[in-house]
Amino acid sequence: MSNGGKLYAAVLTAAAAILTCQLFIPPIVGLADQGDFVRTIGRFGYGPQHHGALEYVYVEPKYIPDPNYRAPYWEQANTEYLFVGAALLVNKLVSKDGALDITVAGFVHALAFLAVFARLLWVVRRERAHALLWIGALVALTDAGYAVYWNSWYAEPASCIFFMLLLAEAVEIARAGATDLAGIARWSVWSILWILAKPQNAPIGLIVGLFTFRLAMWTGSKPAKLAAAAGGCAMFACAAFNVLAMPVYGRQANTYGVIFSGILADSKDPEADLRALGLDPQLATYAGTGAWTPGTYYPEIAASGVLARVNTFTVLRFYLLRPARMWRRLHGLLPKITFLRRDWYGNFEPSAGLPPAAQSRAFTLWSGFHERVLPYVNKWIVFALAGWPLLAAWRWLRARDIVRRRRVELLTLLPVCCLAALCSAVYGDAFDAIKHMYLFNLLLDTCILYVASVGWTWGWNIVQPQCTDFLSRWHAVPPRLERKP
Repeated sequence: MSNGGKLYAAVLTAAAAILTCQLFIPPIVGLADQGDFVRTIGRFGYGPQHHGALEYVYVEPKYIPDPNYRAPYWEQANTEYLFVGAALLVNKLVSKDGALDITVAGFVHALAFLAVFARLLWVVRRERAHALLWIGALVALTDAGYAVYWNSWYAEPASCIFFMLLLAEAVEIARAGATDLAGIARWSVWSILWILAKPQNAPIGLIVGLFTFRLAMWTGSKPAKLAAAAGGCAMFACAAFNVLAMPVYGRQANTYGVIFSGILADSKDPEADLRALGLDPQLATYAGTGAWTPGTYYPEIAASGVLARVNTFTVLRFYLLRPARMWRRLHGLLPKITFLRRDWYGNFEPSAGLPPAAQSRAFTLWSGFHERVLPYVNKWIVFALAGWPLLAAWRWLRARDIVRRRRVELLTLLPVCCLAALCSAVYGDAFDAIKHMYLFNLLLDTCILYVASVGWTWGWNIVQPQCTDFLSRWHAVPPRLERKP
């Protein structure tokens, strides 16, 4: 086995060992439910053994058949259902009493992740800085900030796994500078599954859908062109589904939070903002409240039907017409946009004997970097992501090779999607913004590793010729002749 093959096997083995240590060896780590699990596991007729008493503070160890736990007014179909269904099938083989252990979810998620991780490592093996990319991905993706989601029923695992599949496909297309029918089919399937993972992925659906139309120009096959057109249209449809199929109760609760906890909380004139949104200015009394916080007016305003007049597009128009307010909202969240974990979501089961909402401190090197280093430069990170497409346009104009131009186009998709994920979390949510930064941070980590690999390659290209020249000169120096006595 070559050195590259040995490193490949070592990285995969290390990833499996780290995840096993966290997810399956007591005390296991996971992520406590904050009310979202009813949207996934509840749809399949299971509920928490402790009937919700452990929410936020502890990981629920087991789920039992409980049709009463289901809440159809919260449900929205998503691709996490694929992993929930797989976990239930596995549970039939391992469970003796019908109870569903949370580690079964961890096993299914981790197994899928490791398979996709192996695929991603394999497609970047030809990169000069592949060792840096492999080790960086290992440290980042097995960090507790990401790993705790595997032992949960959140939809973030589906978002991560299908993004990684799409990323691997993008690397393959970029290397060839072209694609074919099979490549476009895989690209479309992974994109659709990624978009449908969470409603917050809708903006990304529009962006990736537009780029899929561009992919039609990268192939000479007519069937491939038609497949790209069909895939792009399907992605638009999925983005629309994410918005239109959102349960009314959940959509209105989110709208209430965006308005009262977001727009009004940092407003200098709440009454004027309410009038701009088409709401009663007297509601300014409830500025700063959320749908489920003390003093909320949500049940009353939801029952009155007033919130039905305000939707995502109303909020979007409000911010677009007020750029200063957009910046104020973003600036207020900048210190924590790179946080991977909320400090009041527990990571342990009650049997661990740890205090409520205790968090894992093992394998937190990368999340520590996100929380202690990146906040000092978060503003510049946002500016760099915004400026990336401008730099890409300059490089595109300078490139004479069509393959290089296509690589630049494909690469530019990464920061654009990263910014879309950021805006979706900042302006589309006010209740759980840090958890909804999950996809932004996943994309940001991809950007960081790419930039690090470019810097490594650039530095090596400078240092290597100098080292080679020095060694050649050193070997060319004739040995000193010994003087005879």
